[in-house]
Amino acid sequence: MPEVSFINQDMKINVEPGTNLREAAIKEYISIYPHVFKILNCRGRGLCVSCVVEVVSGEVDPPNEIELEKLKKKREKNPNLRLGCQITVNSDIEVKTHV
Repeated sequence: MPEVSFINQDMKINVEPGTNLREAAIKEYISIYPHVFKILNCRGRGLCVSCVVEVVSGEVDPPNEIELEKLKKKREKNPNLRLGCQITVNSDIEVKTHV
């Protein structure tokens, strides 16, 4: 089972391969949303950009077109930024939330 390490929360969870990062975090009561976006977000559709995470280590699929469009300017400064709602976890990863 892949292990996801949430660096800012100092928490680790094990997930089934193919699990969505956002859904796994919510299931384990780990907030990937800052401030008011905990309740005001797009519910995983990749529209609001409030679930941005930095993939610190591990392998994830390349960003899809939604992410490339929404995070264009942010990824110029940090290419490791991704939308948590668009990440499928298939191997061990470490992420920073609220970036």
